Amino acid sequence: MRGIFGRRMMARCTVAGLAVLVLVLASALMRKNSAVPGDALGAAMPTPTASGVVATVSAGPQDAQCVATVPKTWGQYRGGSAQSGLSFEDANGTLRFVTNLPCGSVPTVALEIRRSGNY
Repeated sequence: MRGIFGRRMMARCTVAGLAVLVLVLASALMRKNSAVPGDALGAAMPTPTASGVVATVSAGPQDAQCVATVPKTWGQYRGGSAQSGLSFEDANGTLRFVTNLPCGSVPTVALEIRRSGNY
């Protein structure tokens, strides 16, 4: 009795395993066929920039509906968050935080932190 039960159970497990394997392979082939050329997962290709920051390069032109301009004197972009906004640091170590980006104009600085010579 155990021999017949064991064989049936082994056959069922084999069929189930093969079905899972076929589904996984079919899913992988569908992802590959819908991928962007040059990328196996369909995402844009990340490209390292001169400053070491990874930028995402996407194919095709992109037209922004809103453009805010930041002066070069504000320095380098340092990061951003939902709470503090975007941050920029100039050559003197001054940090500027921008929380509102108006279209077509220079944003107003919400917080500016300057380095003093006392410390």
